[in-house]
Amino acid sequence: MKRGKDRAMKKIKWVLKIAGCTLCGAGAVWFVLPVLRGGVELGAAFGLVVCLMGAGLLVFYPRLARAGGWQRVLARVLSVLYILGLCWSAALTGLMFSVQARTPPPGTNVLVLGARIYSAERMGVSLTGRVDRAAAYLLENPEAQCIVTGGRGGDEPCPEALTEKNALLRRGIAGGRIYMEDKSHNTRENMAFSMEIAQREGLGTQVAVVTQSFHMFRALQLAESTGFTAYSLVAETDPLLFPEYYGRELLSLTKWAVQHLFLDVLGDS
Repeated sequence: MKRGKDRAMKKIKWVLKIAGCTLCGAGAVWFVLPVLRGGVELGAAFGLVVCLMGAGLLVFYPRLARAGGWQRVLARVLSVLYILGLCWSAALTGLMFSVQARTPPPGTNVLVLGARIYSAERMGVSLTGRVDRAAAYLLENPEAQCIVTGGRGGDEPCPEALTEKNALLRRGIAGGRIYMEDKSHNTRENMAFSMEIAQREGLGTQVAVVTQSFHMFRALQLAESTGFTAYSLVAETDPLLFPEYYGRELLSLTKWAVQHLFLDVLGDS
């Protein structure tokens, strides 16, 4: 009887190991997809490492556990940390997509977050999606105004806001409806400098933030910390680039949470 239970338990462990390794392998393949759009960068590399670590733990944990001593302790510590990391990532993923349905009232002013550009007329795929989404909304809501954001990056020929404005003009949006915020270098500055424009021009504090789904939660949090009442206008994401953006946003949200803890919470205690 006992021998039969042991065999059943070994079979269950073997099935779970195969399933886990299969999931890790599938995840690794998913995070390699950005290669088809030019290469694996930080976000995809992070996800790839996490998947390979999971597969490594599944394969080598039994051997380390049987060895005993510090190897068993190391295996258990790494396993606990890995599981906690997965739980943290799952929680952040839930937050990323928790604000997608926060749609703006008709006529709400638009705030377009900047992204990669190549010239005053040429945008990267992410920014193209944002400008397309903003233009569609502005054409449907002719009373709405628009703030385009983004300064000039170190390897960019002009401010991102200028490229966004030019693209909106080509899509039929009148220049008098577009305000340029062209000094910022990150999302926090996007919001702070846009608030200055909104106050100076009497645009009010209600804005529909245009960015991709993975970025929306952090963008709305930063907008509201600046004083905006923020809503979501979700732009399309290239499926092949989504793994890169998703991995990078996990890291950005973690950094943002740590900064909030140490600068805002602990700093006030």
